[in-house]
Amino acid sequence: MQIIKQKQKLHNPMKKAMLTAVMIAAGLSPLMVKAQQTPMPKQITVKGKVKFDVPAGNPRKVWLSRENGTGKPQVVDSVEMGQDLTYSFRIKQDHPGIYKLNIMYWDHITFWSDADVSVSSRGYDTAKMKIKIPHFYYVQGSRDNDFINQMELNSTNGYLRSVEDYNQEYYAKEHKQKTGDSAWITYLNTRPRYNKGSDDAQQRRDLLMKMYKDRPVLIYALRYAGSPDDTSAYNSTLAQLDRLLKLYPWLTEAKNLKTTITNNRLQAMKLKPGQMAPSISYPDDMGKLQNLEKYKGKYVLIDFWASWCGPCRQAIPKVKELYAQYKDKGLEVVSISIDTDKKAWARAMADEKMPWEQMLSDNKDKTMEDFQFSGIPTLYLLDREGKIVTKYTGYSPEAEAGIKEAVDKGVAAKPAGERKVMQAMSM
Repeated sequence: MQIIKQKQKLHNPMKKAMLTAVMIAAGLSPLMVKAQQTPMPKQITVKGKVKFDVPAGNPRKVWLSRENGTGKPQVVDSVEMGQDLTYSFRIKQDHPGIYKLNIMYWDHITFWSDADVSVSSRGYDTAKMKIKIPHFYYVQGSRDNDFINQMELNSTNGYLRSVEDYNQEYYAKEHKQKTGDSAWITYLNTRPRYNKGSDDAQQRRDLLMKMYKDRPVLIYALRYAGSPDDTSAYNSTLAQLDRLLKLYPWLTEAKNLKTTITNNRLQAMKLKPGQMAPSISYPDDMGKLQNLEKYKGKYVLIDFWASWCGPCRQAIPKVKELYAQYKDKGLEVVSISIDTDKKAWARAMADEKMPWEQMLSDNKDKTMEDFQFSGIPTLYLLDREGKIVTKYTGYSPEAEAGIKEAVDKGVAAKPAGERKVMQAMSM
């Protein structure tokens, strides 16, 4: 019996070595061979703990969804939290992928499912004034999962820094107007900076993607990497997806994502400056369907926003000033909300008292696909014929100056590049 066991021990390594040799001879690199021989967990456990409960009457549920590369995550399970504010899921899968936890419609946490994971989150906000802003939570899991941890932290900090930079400039200008003291704004405009916040965040993303370029979890970063306006970035993303599919033929998300990115690029070409804006038909605050036909002959600033979006709400007072100054010069504003909670939308409208037309998208995903945005506020400026002049991701002094210049000079839409001015709140 002892001799037979020894033969079995010798046989399995030899069989594995022969299989490896065959795969390499077929054109697969040693890295690809190793990737395809890596075992995949068929089942994992997800455990979570929440610190603060929701107010009475609100759902105490956690939803689990999986991303499939189409841009439309699929809810696969949900659970009621226990009295101790804990929850757990058991995921059965044929291969690992990207999952997201939606905790009481408040916290949103992403992880990679190649090992058991656990996470503690704050839960419902206890502040008197609630503003939805990103928050980073560390998910304890595998090494591949740490890629998502680092990407999430980088994204959160980059977003918060962009808001802080915007606030600094806004209040520095306000200080100058009120006091005549220009030292603060002069310092901000002239001080040497080692790097812009957006460039710093991009360097971190690039480094992480190099470190994990041969891992399937790279799919997480490639979801928004194929910029339709940057042919080089677009081609690079497709090449990286092709590489992942060679390394991991089971990664169906990579195939789906390639199709999604290709289709998005085709749609983005229809949104270039000089093109007619897509036709819309959305209900207004009275429930009546509206479109943009009535605005022919005027400039129109379309503002995509939501009640829970901090930067959107922060921009509204500035848009009000712009509207008051340029309405008589032929500028109209139309706000299109992607809220899914009509009551929250109504409360926000009552709070903000925006003196222009309000519409509510009846299909958030289709609206975001039609107008090609993944963060808000996103703004489109249309000329008097309804053609796209330019698109702004986020509202900033640069965006405001561009809008004013277009109206003052009577600029007509013509082919040009997108002007991205600040990071918007990601969906």
